[in-house]
Amino acid sequence: MWCSFCGSNRHTIKNCPKTWNGQANRNHMRCSYCGSRKHNINACEKTFNGNANMAWNKVKIKDDYVMD
Repeated sequence: MWCSFCGSNRHTIKNCPKTWNGQANRNHMRCSYCGSRKHNINACEKTFNGNANMAWNKVKIKDDYVMD
């Protein structure tokens, strides 16, 4: 995971808070399973698929969560 706009390794450009579109994506990101604002259901560690994706397919879900 790497942001090509600001250089951070905590999010992608799609979720970069320094861009208008990235900030909007971060504001609308919400997990429908657990209610967290740091990921959506594809990256939820409380579901079987989300936990497997976080462990094995982080590249596949890189735009579905933020670490900061």
